[in-house]
Formats: sequence, C-alpha cells, structure tokens
Amino acid sequence: MSSVDRHLKIIDAALLSAKIVKDASEASEVLIPLKVTAGIMITILETIRGVKTNKEDWATLGEHLATQIKGMQDNLSRCPIPHSTALLLAVNSYEQKLNNVLTKVRLVSSRGQAEGVFRYRIDKEEIIELNRDVGIYWSDFIVCISIL
Repeated sequence: MSSVDRHLKIIDAALLSAKIVKDASEASEVLIPLKVTAGIMITILETIRGVKTNKEDWATLGEHLATQIKGMQDNLSRCPIPHSTALLLAVNSYEQKLNNVLTKVRLVSSRGQAEGVFRYRIDKEEIIELNRDVGIYWSDFIVCISIL
C-alpha cells in the first residue's frame, strides 16, 4: 500500500468520524458549536482528500502519456515497413496532441500545494476532461490509420 493510499484511508476514517459527530450534534441546540466545528473539519478533510487524489491522478495521467508517446516512437522507429507520408502525418498529429496534454500535466504538477488547494475542484474536472480528450485523440488516430 502506497503512502498516498494510507493517507487517504486515514482521511476517510477522520471524515467518517467528523460526519458522525456532526450528525450526533444535531440532537441538541447546546451542541451547535460542535456541529459547526465538525462541518468545518469535514470541509477541510474533503479538500485535503481532493488535493491528494488530484495529485495522484495528475501523476498517473502524466506517466500514461509519457509511456504512450515513448512506445509509439519506439515502435515506429523499429517498423521495417516504409512509412507513408499520410501515416507519418497521422502519427505526428497524434503525438503533438499527446505532448500538448503532457505539457499541461507537467505544468500543473509543478505548482505549489496552496494553488492545488484552491483549485482542487477545477483540477478534478480538468483531469476528467483531459482523460476524455486523450481517449478522443486515440479514437481519431485509430480511425485515421485504419483508412490508410
């Protein structure tokens, strides 16, 4: 189990505890400060969890893209069949799109922790969108080379 997985399990346990405390504190008006405190703790823990998950997702996406780009380059260089211009254009276009996404991933991965905290919801959506885009690029590439 990775360090991130252990941290996420601890955060999940703390989140569950804070939610139980918050629910239990709704029983009495006297416990309103406890309810507010538990609510704040829940927000903090969800933010920490989101930032850690995003960091891991950015890293996974970056590793996937780098591996895919390198594998494509290696396979193309070892291919004994002469490459048509159309195939090379399709490969170059696909590789450029992947490199653009990889550049964005590396830029985001190099930011400070504070920015990750403030942008964690936006980052979560961007990760989803970029993964979707990479899938679309792959589909377009496959259609293109299947026509060749």
